[in-house]
Amino acid sequence: MHLKRWISGLILAPILVLFTLYAPPWLFSLFILGMIFIGLQEYYALALPKTPSRGKSAGILLSLLPALAFYSPDPRCSYLGAALLAFFLFIRALWLQDPFAARVDRVSKELLGFFYISFFLAHFILIRKLPSGSLWILFTLVAVYFGDTTAFYVGRTWGRKKLAPAISPGKTVEGGFGAAGGSLAGALLFKWLFFPQVSLLHALVLGLGVGVIGQLGDLWESVLKRSAQVKDSGTLIPGHGGLLDRVDSVLFAGPFVYYYVWIAGLGN
Repeated sequence: MHLKRWISGLILAPILVLFTLYAPPWLFSLFILGMIFIGLQEYYALALPKTPSRGKSAGILLSLLPALAFYSPDPRCSYLGAALLAFFLFIRALWLQDPFAARVDRVSKELLGFFYISFFLAHFILIRKLPSGSLWILFTLVAVYFGDTTAFYVGRTWGRKKLAPAISPGKTVEGGFGAAGGSLAGALLFKWLFFPQVSLLHALVLGLGVGVIGQLGDLWESVLKRSAQVKDSGTLIPGHGGLLDRVDSVLFAGPFVYYYVWIAGLGN
């Protein structure tokens, strides 16, 4: 399993780097929409396994609308897409034959899936629009996966105290510190190689922030899997599981990096 993780990573990483750097914006947006589509399929299997295929397909396709609208320069398009999705889910629930509590539960979980996967992943479309947007995406990925790697090895070697045993028994406090340190190291290395104009303070804050919030994203996906009583979200990537298993930290880190860059004025 461990060897499969490394092989999958060594194959996918160069492809992802080249695609992020050189794919035209429209193709990159389609790539993100494809990831959202796969992620939502995994999410429905975890959170709403009994949803009829017609209702699941409609929910997934409508959840792509706000993400697709992120490609537009007018932010009102994304608001419109989110409103259309909510209207559809609310109105459809009026005519479902399920008990009332089940209707509310279904709509709530569908909206959760939209925010957790479609809305969060669509922020990479926004990051790509920034000056040096491709590099900011790679910065995020480097910080996340440096943190994931160091968390694994530090936790495996020195981990003693459980971080959140009820959610993810394998995660340790020591591994958490390793993740924060790894993300910090990845951010500083990327700054030194590609972002000399970014101050050391900003690199430190971004690296530490990604290290912390990425772990929260990992834990949140563990909550979903615990609720569904499964080990992995899918079998898409050998050695890793499903797409959500591989991008759980990225889902939280992307919006964090985008809004920090925007508020700090680093994207000008």
